[in-house]
Amino acid sequence: MLAWNVAVSLDRILPTEILGPVVEGAVLNNFAEAVELDGDVAEPGEEKEGKDWWHLYLTPPVATMLDWYIRHHPSPAHWYIGEIMHEPRTRWNVPPKETLRTLRQALALDGELTDEQRATYFALLSPREDID
Repeated sequence: MLAWNVAVSLDRILPTEILGPVVEGAVLNNFAEAVELDGDVAEPGEEKEGKDWWHLYLTPPVATMLDWYIRHHPSPAHWYIGEIMHEPRTRWNVPPKETLRTLRQALALDGELTDEQRATYFALLSPREDID
């Protein structure tokens, strides 16, 4: 009975309008640390030929929290992931598809979503081909 009450009250215990910005900030903080460690980044508006973004990462606790947020609040998580895709593009000229690749890879390592769930969810997030 207690578990059911907690599950039904989850939005009051941990409101999504509070959790979303926290998850977004944690992800962007991990990205900022990675960019700082790399040191060779494109400034906004500057294109770096052949720039690889393999250095972006999420720490396991941040990836686990993002995974939990997606599983329990998929719609708000979708919106915040859109914001997460936008910020690295604005700050460091990271293509949105590379941000998604990093998120998907981190969730594969540290999340509980199945491969099929992750593939389906991220397919809905993928930017159109004509948008970089």
